[in-house]
Amino acid sequence: MISEPTGGIDVLLVAAGRLDPERVSAAVDAAVDRPVSLRVAATVADAVERIGGDDDDDRGGDDDGDAVDCVVAGFDAPDGTAVDVLRAAEAAARPPPVVVVADAIDGRVPVETVAEPFAAVVPFSRGGAAGEDADDADGAAEHVADAVADAVPDGRGPALGGDHPRDRRSLAAWKASIFDQYFTDVPLHMYVKDTDARHVAVSEASVDRRIHRGSEAYLGRRDIDGVVPAAEAREPYEDDLAVIETGEPIVSKEEQYAESGRWFLTSKVRWEGPDGEVRGLVGVAEEITARKNRERQLEVTSHVIRHTLRNKLNVVLGSCERIETGGDVASNVARIHTAADALVSTVDNQQTILDVMVGEPAATPTDLSRAVAGVLEWLVERHPDAVVDADVPDGVVVSATENVHRALEQVLHNAVVHSRGDAVVSVALERRDGTAVLRVRDRCPAIPPSEVDVLTGERRIDHLNHSAGLGLWIVHWVVRNCDGSVEFAREDGGNVVTLTFPLATPAE
Repeated sequence: MISEPTGGIDVLLVAAGRLDPERVSAAVDAAVDRPVSLRVAATVADAVERIGGDDDDDRGGDDDGDAVDCVVAGFDAPDGTAVDVLRAAEAAARPPPVVVVADAIDGRVPVETVAEPFAAVVPFSRGGAAGEDADDADGAAEHVADAVADAVPDGRGPALGGDHPRDRRSLAAWKASIFDQYFTDVPLHMYVKDTDARHVAVSEASVDRRIHRGSEAYLGRRDIDGVVPAAEAREPYEDDLAVIETGEPIVSKEEQYAESGRWFLTSKVRWEGPDGEVRGLVGVAEEITARKNRERQLEVTSHVIRHTLRNKLNVVLGSCERIETGGDVASNVARIHTAADALVSTVDNQQTILDVMVGEPAATPTDLSRAVAGVLEWLVERHPDAVVDADVPDGVVVSATENVHRALEQVLHNAVVHSRGDAVVSVALERRDGTAVLRVRDRCPAIPPSEVDVLTGERRIDHLNHSAGLGLWIVHWVVRNCDGSVEFAREDGGNVVTLTFPLATPAE
C-alpha cells in the first residue's frame, strides 16, 4: 500500500528491498533541508498508479502527478523493474526524477540502470551500500539521500512551468545560463558584492545612464571607495552591510545623488551559497531621474499656475467689476490686457517645459555661437532701446538639444525686461576645459535666493518656497538635458547667469 501524504517534498519509495523507509526519510530530510513526505509502494503497479495521479490525494491536486517530487525505485520488483517505473514517470504531466537502487555484484550493476535516463544510480552491495560496512543501513540511506538531493530542485528558485529541468544539477546549470544572459544583455545596472560590500560582478549590457559607463570601474571597489560621489556614498554602503548582516532585503528604495542631481531606484538582497553560507549581496539599480524631475516640475507648475491664475484672474474680475460700476474703461481694459498677457505667457512656458521634459530629443552637435547670435538679433528687434554688449566668437560647437535657443531667450529676455532703468546686457562666450561657458550680466534686481534654492533643489517646494514664474525652469531643464549646468551670482549691482555646455566631441 501507499502511505498517506504528510506534506513537504514527496518521495515515493518503490520496491526498495532492504532500505529502511524511516532512515531514508530522515536522511533525505537532512540532505535537502526541507520537510520530506515519504510514501512506500510495494509494487510497480502501485507506483504507476501513484505517479499517474489516478487516486485522489488529500491535497486536491489536478491529478497530473505533481504530488510526487522524486521516485526512489529498487531495480527489481515483484511485477516489473525500475525501467517500468521510469516509463510511468516519463509519461506524467510533470515527470519526477527517478533514482534507481540496484544490487551490485563485484561492483557491477544491471546494464539497464546505465542505459536508461535515470536521475542517479545507487549501487547496493549484498550487505549495505557500496563501500559501506554490511551493517551500515544509515550509510545506504545517506547514499540515496545524496542522490535525491541532487535530483530534486531546491525549492528556492523561481516558479517554473512548461518544459524545464527537474533535477537540481540541471536546474542549477539552467539558472546559471539565465543569470549570465540577464547580466550580459538586460540594459539595467545589476551587481554582485562580496561580504565586504566590494563589487565582484557588474552587468555588462549597455546602460544609457549610470554612475560609471563601464563595469570595470566598479570591480573590487565599495561604494565608499569612489564608486558613488563621496557626499552620498555612506548611506548605500551602510545599506549593503545591513543587508549582508541581517538578511533583510531592501526593495525599491529611492536614492538621491544630489551632487549630480540624479535618482536611482535600488533593490538588494543577501546572496547565499547552496550551503546557506553568506557570500554577499545581489542588487539592481535603475535610474529614475527623469521620473523624479517630472514629479518635481509638476509640483512647481501646480504652485505657479495656481498662484498666477488666482492673481491674474482676480485682476480680470476686479477690472470687469469696475467697468460695470462706471469705472474708467480704458485703464481697466489695459489691466485686463496685461493680466491676460501674463496668463498666456505662463501657459506658453508650461507647454515649453512639457515639450522639453517629455519629447526632448537627444543632444547633438550645435553651433552655440550661431544660436546666441540669432537670439541676440531677436532680442534687439523686440527691445531696440536695450544696450547689448556681446563678445561671442564664431565656431563654438557644443553638445546640446534643439531647444537650447529657448533657454537663451529666457535668460536674455529676463535681463532686459527686469532691468532697472535703461536695459544694459553683457554677453560673453568662451571655451574652458572642454566646455563652453556663456555669461549673461544684467542690471536687474537680485533673483530671490529662495527661488534659486528651489531651482537647484537645495530647498523643497511648498506653499512658501516656490518659483514665481516658469522662465528659469525652462533654462534649468533645457541645460540639464544638455548635460550642462546653470549658476547664478550677484556682481556689481546685477545678476550674472552662467550657462555651461559640454563641447561636442569629434565622434559626435
